[in-house]
Amino acid sequence: MKGKVFRHGYGLLVGLLLQVLVVTAVGAQPLVQTGVSPLETPAAPAAIVVTHVEPRTMLNTSGAMLSIYGSGFTAQCVARLVGYGMLPTTVVNATALTAQVPAGVPSGVYALEVSDGATLFRLDNALTVTAPAPTPAPTAAPQPPPPGRPILTISNYSVEPASVRAGQEFVVNIAIYNNGSRAGENTMIVFPGTTFLPVGEPGHKLGQVHINHTVVVTQKLRAPASLSSGVQQIHVNLSANDWEGNHYDYAQTVPVEVTGVAPVTGQPKVTIESTTTEPPVLLPGAPFTLTLRLANRGSRTARNVFARCTSETAIPALGSDAVSTPQIAIEDAVTVTLPLLLDAAASGGRQRLDLFLAYEDPGGGIYTNQETIGVNVNASLTFQPQVLIGGYHTAPDFVQPGDPFTLTVEIANVGGGDAERLILALGGENGAALEPFSPLQTGNVIFVERLSGGATATVQWQLLADGAAQAKAYNLPLALAYDDAQGGRHSDTQRLSLLVRRRPEVQAIFYREPGELTAGAPTAVSLEVLNVGSRAVNITRLEATGDRLDIQAEGTPFMGPVESGGAAPLDVTITPRTSGPAEIVIHVTYRDDFNQPQTLTTTLTVNVAGGPGGPPSVPPGGGEEGSGNHAFPPLEGIEGGKLTFWQRAVQILKGFLGFGS
Repeated sequence: MKGKVFRHGYGLLVGLLLQVLVVTAVGAQPLVQTGVSPLETPAAPAAIVVTHVEPRTMLNTSGAMLSIYGSGFTAQCVARLVGYGMLPTTVVNATALTAQVPAGVPSGVYALEVSDGATLFRLDNALTVTAPAPTPAPTAAPQPPPPGRPILTISNYSVEPASVRAGQEFVVNIAIYNNGSRAGENTMIVFPGTTFLPVGEPGHKLGQVHINHTVVVTQKLRAPASLSSGVQQIHVNLSANDWEGNHYDYAQTVPVEVTGVAPVTGQPKVTIESTTTEPPVLLPGAPFTLTLRLANRGSRTARNVFARCTSETAIPALGSDAVSTPQIAIEDAVTVTLPLLLDAAASGGRQRLDLFLAYEDPGGGIYTNQETIGVNVNASLTFQPQVLIGGYHTAPDFVQPGDPFTLTVEIANVGGGDAERLILALGGENGAALEPFSPLQTGNVIFVERLSGGATATVQWQLLADGAAQAKAYNLPLALAYDDAQGGRHSDTQRLSLLVRRRPEVQAIFYREPGELTAGAPTAVSLEVLNVGSRAVNITRLEATGDRLDIQAEGTPFMGPVESGGAAPLDVTITPRTSGPAEIVIHVTYRDDFNQPQTLTTTLTVNVAGGPGGPPSVPPGGGEEGSGNHAFPPLEGIEGGKLTFWQRAVQILKGFLGFGS
């Protein structure tokens, strides 16, 4: 009984171990998946299988493109170097992948995994990455190159049409086959055009050509008209690299049978027989149409005839500056037109235009010649705008440092055409030359929409002169830019001169208050003109006038420089004609910073009493001394309203001693 129990337990243990081994062998998957009926088997994705990888070795100093072959590949497949990471993968088809291995991968032997998210296949020892071998010692024997290389050959070709005629085009189809033991990297085929001329791009990039793979290249060629009949060779240059970067060239030839043509003598000759322009007289900046009559005076037909204007004074108005015609027969002529635009700076009179002609003969020969024609240009202002500065002034006329002023400029269009979108920039286009003036409440640029021919316009700038501006003439540029009726842009810079002067500050006072004057009675009055400014004043003349006063200067008025804080005396005799308040106007003439005479005026007010027999005049304040207006008693010894010499001397002495004047 114990033996049976022991054998039964031993059998259970052996069955359990077998089940564990089976589960492990199938990837530790449960025999029955959750949620799936045992009677229903889910559709499993196709298993991924990797058969081999090319190349199997690479240097870590440069990247390599791996070619992975197998089956079951889908668009979700990604290749991974175990121990390095994912690789950029491209699915070629269900049996081939490409994966880019970057430079810098550490040296070692790597396994390769390919997975589509559902299944995974691992290929051990798939890629060996090595570091560059150290430079061998001079005595070491050179290492033999690694075995294998790409070998590119032409396996097949065809020509359409089969019979190639000289002077005609044909197409060649060439099959390139890699017969080597390595894939060709950066494979290229070039038709150098030694015998036949390539039409279009002569080179073709084929990229990677795998072992035992074929690539077909199509190239259009032209057989020169000079080829003789017989078999000619199409030269084909093949080149490729291997994955190690070694370069290989393979020069190939393909025979083609050519049927030549009999030589033809003579050549075409195209000339410009006549020209016309519309309008007949051209205007600078205006479009015009040039009509050419081209005649073939040669002995062969001219084909693909091109005419082009090469003068800098004329540019295309529409499209290109060249015109073409398919052919011109012998002794035939055709008419072509060129839409052009004359340069806005073109000179008037009879001007030349250069034309370039190019054409071919039926055999492919190319001919060129340069022609010159004449056109009439009217560059007068009859049809063109011309804007000038007609005049300008400032308000006030006297510009002083630190003072605001208004600059008024009158602009005139002296041309016959309208000036449109006129821009006036004071101080130049960017205003850099505006100093020492600054615009107030606006910028330095003024816009005028249109100024008709012969019309004028007035523009104003509110400006402020810098307080530190020196007294001199400032040359101020005014940049003008405007369009003509054809849209041509004209620009010009004209200049204004603004004078900055420093006006002296003077003040007139009584040397001693004269008090109240008497109508009809002459009174000697001593005045002083004070320089209350910060700079000296060079006085050239002092004069006093009055509307109801007869004023006569005594002696020679002061002339000369008066420093800051100084005074210039002026002695006059005043005889009032009527009573009441009267004004004494003192005129100070001086030389300004430009050595020009200028005049300032300052005014004093006096009170005039009635004549003899009239009521006495009492000054305000009861006539107290120091009030500023005094009622002086009549002067003694007046005869005929004038003082004698001795009386005047006594009065001056009294004034000097402080006893009155």
